[in-house]
Amino acid sequence: MVEREREISTSIKIVPKVLEYQFKGDIPIFISDRCCLRMKEQPLDNWNKEHGKDIAILGLRADEGGRRSINKNCMSFSKKQITFKPLIHVTDEFKEEYFKRNNIKLCELYYPPYNFKRTGCIGCPFNRNLQKDLETMYKLLPNEYWQCLHLWKPVYDEYIRIGFRLKYYPHERGVQMNLFDYLNIKETE
Repeated sequence: MVEREREISTSIKIVPKVLEYQFKGDIPIFISDRCCLRMKEQPLDNWNKEHGKDIAILGLRADEGGRRSINKNCMSFSKKQITFKPLIHVTDEFKEEYFKRNNIKLCELYYPPYNFKRTGCIGCPFNRNLQKDLETMYKLLPNEYWQCLHLWKPVYDEYIRIGFRLKYYPHERGVQMNLFDYLNIKETE
Protein backbone atom coordinates (compact mmCIF):
# COMPACT_ATOMS: atom_id res chain seq x y z
CA MET A 1 0.00 0.00 0.00
CA VAL A 2 2.87 2.37 0.82
CA GLU A 3 4.42 1.75 -2.63
CA ARG A 4 1.11 2.60 -4.37
CA GLU A 5 0.82 5.82 -2.33
CA ARG A 6 4.39 6.76 -3.30
CA GLU A 7 3.61 6.10 -6.99
CA ILE A 8 0.43 8.15 -6.73
CA SER A 9 2.21 11.12 -5.15
CA THR A 10 4.85 11.23 -7.90
CA SER A 11 2.55 10.40 -10.83
CA ILE A 12 -0.40 12.67 -10.04
CA LYS A 13 1.73 15.71 -10.83
CA ILE A 14 2.17 14.76 -14.48
CA VAL A 15 -0.77 12.52 -15.38
CA PRO A 16 -3.28 13.97 -17.88
CA LYS A 17 -6.32 15.49 -16.13
CA VAL A 18 -8.68 12.90 -17.63
CA LEU A 19 -6.79 10.15 -15.75
CA GLU A 20 -6.81 11.82 -12.32
CA TYR A 21 -9.94 9.84 -11.33
CA GLN A 22 -7.74 6.78 -10.74
CA PHE A 23 -6.14 8.45 -7.72
CA LYS A 24 -9.46 9.10 -6.00
CA GLY A 25 -10.58 5.53 -5.45
CA ASP A 26 -9.59 1.93 -5.47
CA ILE A 27 -9.62 0.95 -9.12
CA PRO A 28 -8.05 -2.25 -10.44
CA ILE A 29 -5.69 -0.51 -12.86
CA PHE A 30 -3.13 2.22 -12.26
CA ILE A 31 -2.04 4.17 -15.34
CA SER A 32 1.18 6.13 -14.92
CA ASP A 33 4.49 6.88 -16.56
CA ARG A 34 6.34 4.64 -14.11
CA CYS A 35 7.45 2.29 -16.89
CA CYS A 36 9.45 5.21 -18.36
CA LEU A 37 11.31 5.37 -15.09
CA ARG A 38 11.93 1.61 -15.06
CA MET A 39 12.81 1.19 -18.73
CA LYS A 40 14.82 4.37 -19.32
CA GLU A 41 15.89 6.19 -16.18
CA GLN A 42 16.68 3.23 -13.94
CA PRO A 43 19.10 1.63 -16.46
CA LEU A 44 20.90 4.99 -16.72
CA ASP A 45 21.16 5.18 -12.93
CA ASN A 46 22.45 1.60 -12.82
CA TRP A 47 25.05 2.33 -15.52
CA ASN A 48 26.21 5.44 -13.64
CA LYS A 49 26.66 3.44 -10.43
CA GLU A 50 28.45 0.61 -12.22
CA HIS A 51 30.90 2.99 -13.95
CA GLY A 52 31.31 5.55 -11.17
CA LYS A 53 29.67 8.37 -13.15
CA ASP A 54 27.31 11.04 -11.93
CA ILE A 55 26.25 12.72 -15.16
CA ALA A 56 23.58 11.97 -17.74
CA ILE A 57 23.56 13.55 -21.18
CA LEU A 58 20.06 13.27 -22.63
CA GLY A 59 18.71 14.12 -26.08
CA LEU A 60 15.37 15.44 -24.81
CA ARG A 61 13.56 18.31 -26.50
CA ALA A 62 10.80 20.35 -24.84
CA ASP A 63 8.84 20.38 -28.14
CA GLU A 64 8.34 16.63 -27.74
CA GLY A 65 5.86 17.40 -24.96
CA GLY A 66 4.89 15.44 -21.88
CA ARG A 67 7.39 15.40 -19.02
CA ARG A 68 10.02 16.81 -21.38
CA SER A 69 8.26 20.17 -21.46
CA ILE A 70 8.06 20.56 -17.68
CA ASN A 71 11.72 21.25 -16.87
CA LYS A 72 13.27 23.31 -19.66
CA ASN A 73 16.65 23.78 -17.99
CA CYS A 74 19.71 22.60 -19.90
CA MET A 75 21.36 21.52 -16.66
CA SER A 76 19.81 20.12 -13.51
CA PHE A 77 21.41 18.81 -10.38
CA SER A 78 20.30 16.22 -7.88
CA LYS A 79 22.02 14.22 -5.14
CA LYS A 80 22.65 11.33 -7.52
CA GLN A 81 23.59 13.02 -10.80
CA ILE A 82 24.02 16.04 -13.02
CA THR A 83 21.69 16.00 -16.00
CA PHE A 84 22.68 17.82 -19.18
CA LYS A 85 20.05 18.28 -21.92
CA PRO A 86 21.78 20.17 -24.73
CA LEU A 87 18.81 19.82 -27.13
CA ILE A 88 16.04 20.94 -24.75
CA HIS A 89 15.42 24.23 -26.62
CA VAL A 90 15.69 22.81 -30.15
CA THR A 91 12.30 23.36 -31.79
CA ASP A 92 10.60 21.07 -34.29
CA GLU A 93 11.09 23.71 -36.98
CA PHE A 94 14.82 24.02 -36.33
CA LYS A 95 15.20 20.23 -36.28
CA GLU A 96 13.39 19.84 -39.63
CA GLU A 97 15.44 22.63 -41.23
CA TYR A 98 18.68 21.14 -39.88
CA PHE A 99 17.83 17.68 -41.23
CA LYS A 100 16.92 19.12 -44.61
CA ARG A 101 20.01 21.33 -44.89
CA ASN A 102 22.35 18.48 -43.90
CA ASN A 103 20.50 15.79 -45.86
CA ILE A 104 19.87 13.70 -42.73
CA LYS A 105 17.55 10.75 -43.26
CA LEU A 106 15.69 9.20 -40.37
CA CYS A 107 14.50 5.65 -39.85
CA GLU A 108 11.97 4.62 -42.52
CA LEU A 109 9.18 4.58 -39.91
CA TYR A 110 9.07 8.39 -40.05
CA TYR A 111 8.27 8.40 -43.78
CA PRO A 112 5.35 7.07 -45.89
CA PRO A 113 3.60 4.77 -45.58
CA TYR A 114 4.19 4.74 -41.79
CA ASN A 115 4.49 8.47 -40.98
CA PHE A 116 5.14 7.99 -37.26
CA LYS A 117 5.77 11.18 -35.31
CA ARG A 118 7.65 9.31 -32.58
CA THR A 119 8.99 5.78 -32.35
CA GLY A 120 10.13 5.64 -28.72
CA CYS A 121 8.19 2.99 -26.82
CA ILE A 122 5.97 1.61 -29.53
CA GLY A 123 2.33 1.46 -28.49
CA CYS A 124 2.95 3.43 -25.29
CA PRO A 125 -0.38 4.49 -23.75
CA PHE A 126 1.10 7.94 -23.08
CA ASN A 127 1.55 8.50 -26.82
CA ARG A 128 -0.68 11.37 -27.93
CA ASN A 129 -1.06 9.73 -31.37
CA LEU A 130 -2.00 6.34 -29.96
CA GLN A 131 -5.09 5.70 -32.11
CA LYS A 132 -3.37 6.65 -35.36
CA ASP A 133 -0.20 4.74 -34.50
CA LEU A 134 -2.11 1.57 -33.60
CA GLU A 135 -4.03 1.81 -36.86
CA THR A 136 -0.77 2.14 -38.77
CA MET A 137 0.76 -0.79 -36.93
CA TYR A 138 -2.32 -2.93 -37.54
CA LYS A 139 -2.12 -2.21 -41.27
CA LEU A 140 1.64 -2.30 -41.81
CA LEU A 141 3.29 -3.86 -38.75
CA PRO A 142 0.81 -6.49 -37.55
CA ASN A 143 3.29 -8.38 -35.34
CA GLU A 144 4.13 -5.18 -33.45
CA TYR A 145 0.43 -4.31 -33.20
CA TRP A 146 -0.40 -7.64 -31.53
CA GLN A 147 2.62 -7.33 -29.22
CA CYS A 148 1.37 -3.92 -28.08
CA LEU A 149 -2.11 -5.29 -27.58
CA HIS A 150 -0.75 -8.15 -25.50
CA LEU A 151 1.35 -5.80 -23.37
CA TRP A 152 -1.02 -2.86 -22.94
CA LYS A 153 -4.55 -4.32 -23.35
CA PRO A 154 -5.78 -3.47 -19.82
CA VAL A 155 -4.74 0.17 -20.29
CA TYR A 156 -6.13 0.28 -23.84
CA ASP A 157 -9.44 -1.14 -22.56
CA GLU A 158 -9.61 1.60 -19.95
CA TYR A 159 -8.82 4.29 -22.53
CA ILE A 160 -11.58 3.01 -24.79
CA ARG A 161 -13.98 2.91 -21.82
CA ILE A 162 -13.33 6.57 -20.93
CA GLY A 163 -12.82 7.76 -24.54
CA PHE A 164 -9.24 8.93 -24.06
CA ARG A 165 -6.64 8.61 -26.85
CA LEU A 166 -8.20 5.39 -28.08
CA LYS A 167 -11.74 5.07 -29.38
CA TYR A 168 -11.62 1.49 -30.76
CA TYR A 169 -9.29 -1.35 -31.63
CA PRO A 170 -8.27 -1.29 -35.30
CA HIS A 171 -8.65 -5.06 -35.62
CA GLU A 172 -12.32 -4.74 -34.59
CA ARG A 173 -13.01 -2.16 -37.28
CA GLY A 174 -11.20 -3.86 -40.14
CA VAL A 175 -9.02 -0.80 -40.69
CA GLN A 176 -7.27 -1.00 -44.05
CA MET A 177 -4.60 1.09 -45.68
CA ASN A 178 -5.63 3.30 -48.57
CA LEU A 179 -3.87 5.63 -51.00
CA PHE A 180 -4.41 8.63 -48.71
CA ASP A 181 -2.58 6.85 -45.87
CA TYR A 182 0.38 6.27 -48.13
CA LEU A 183 0.46 9.83 -49.40
CA ASN A 184 -0.11 11.16 -45.88
CA ILE A 185 -2.94 13.46 -46.94
CA LYS A 186 -6.46 13.82 -45.67
CA GLU A 187 -9.37 12.45 -47.62
CA THR A 188 -11.80 15.06 -48.84
CA GLU A 189 -15.33 14.67 -47.58
